[in-house]
Amino acid sequence: MIRFRMMLLAAFCLSASAGSAGKEATALPRATVEELTKTASLPRKLVIRDATKVYWSFFISNYFGFDELWTSYSHDLKNWSRPLYTGIPILPSRNYKIRVTTNSIEADWFEPFDWDQSRRYFRSSIDTTVHGYAIFKHILYGDADADGLTDLAEEILWTDPNDMDTDGDGMADGYDLNPLAAPPEEMTPSEQLHRLLIESVLEDLPSHQLVIVEQPGDRALEYGRPYGLVLSLSPAACDAYVEANGYGVPILTCTVQPEGEQHYKVVFQFFVAPDDAWGYDAHFFRDEKDRTYHLVGVPDEWRVDPKGREGQSR
Repeated sequence: MIRFRMMLLAAFCLSASAGSAGKEATALPRATVEELTKTASLPRKLVIRDATKVYWSFFISNYFGFDELWTSYSHDLKNWSRPLYTGIPILPSRNYKIRVTTNSIEADWFEPFDWDQSRRYFRSSIDTTVHGYAIFKHILYGDADADGLTDLAEEILWTDPNDMDTDGDGMADGYDLNPLAAPPEEMTPSEQLHRLLIESVLEDLPSHQLVIVEQPGDRALEYGRPYGLVLSLSPAACDAYVEANGYGVPILTCTVQPEGEQHYKVVFQFFVAPDDAWGYDAHFFRDEKDRTYHLVGVPDEWRVDPKGREGQSR
């Protein structure tokens, strides 16, 4: 995966760079999810040509949950590759240098760092006290099962790098917004309400970053979302994901318990970190005639955030 600069073997070719220590560099553009899915519209604000005359465009995306460096390459500045995930973190500095050698992509960040600008999350495998990172190009390209997701991306998304359709729904992982869940043939009323409430939150999210949904039962459910990936994970897998990656990726939990005839109690939680979460308890009634759900009441709402307001946490 990513190598910190101190661990990188010396490259032996010419390199190109953007930005420099002590000077304000060209700000890295941010790619929207719409741009990530349409290579023709990817940002071209920062383009570097390497020694082999290949052009590389660089931009920021939180598509996999965290602000990280992505790239795309072209031989003629007209036809561009699909976006490639590098896993290199975006540190809070406008002073940076990016180099492209024959074998690797390298990024250095320089002081000053604005760590207090806003709440920032980084993948826990990344040491942010080291300000130089690099990745070999062959790792960027690797896609063992030819499903449109690189092996590096599959490692991040917990899909199977040797199975082009991890969930068996007939859609290759690289084009599946729910790569770990197939559409169920039939859902119980509790599962229907669960999915309805999850999808209502997904639709209103201001960010298109990766979201995890904790599953209410033994089978993985699929969710509709305008843009962005959804990973359907069991409670144990959610804990394991946080253990492996740290805080920062939203985890949505929605438990639905029947309470008498056509009545349901809902406990909902939107969790990012122990001090960055919100949720509610609610009661719903199901109209069996038209199969719709009606909110009866919300006896409890809570929020805890980095500003110090107290509340429940995961």
